[in-house]
Amino acid sequence: MNNFILSKSTFYKYSKKNKFLKKLYFFYNIYLRNRKFLKKGTQFGEDEFILNLFEKNYKGKFLDVGCYHPTKHNNTYLMYKKKWSGINIDLNPFTIELFNFMRPRDININIGISDTNDEKKLYFIDELNTQNTLDENQLNFLKKYHNIQDYEIIEKKIITKTLESILDEHKFYFIDFMNLDIEGHEFKVLKNY
Repeated sequence: MNNFILSKSTFYKYSKKNKFLKKLYFFYNIYLRNRKFLKKGTQFGEDEFILNLFEKNYKGKFLDVGCYHPTKHNNTYLMYKKKWSGINIDLNPFTIELFNFMRPRDININIGISDTNDEKKLYFIDELNTQNTLDENQLNFLKKYHNIQDYEIIEKKIITKTLESILDEHKFYFIDFMNLDIEGHEFKVLKNY
């Protein structure tokens, strides 16, 4: 696990020391701050489209790499509500804490996914930001087209694993749906498949 605090939020830092504040902060980030995503997690109804590909009461298995948030813009949240089970992976420790709080039936893993079991540089923008990345080209794109400034980026070395090693470790095979959203690092992860 990548045990580090990269948050810019003072409340989050204090919540790390107090269980009640921690639960309150999780509650805020799931139910208050992102309440509009509790009914429908995806941006454009992708989850309903995907579920229509399966029988009505099918309970499948999913893999969500770059899972970001347990409800907001999440393609597997509706699946979870319909009793599917899966693995959620994200390089952000706060994201995985939210998943452990909200989606305890799933396997939630805080690790970077790459083409090697190694140590890589993480470009971290914020505790709940979809643009955190391991890919320097993606970072340059964000700077150029999304107005991300150097002072907004925290660089940190993190441990990465291959997708294959994670699936083998958890004996998680025969996946019905895979969501891969890792900010410019997708081809590197999939090149061996």
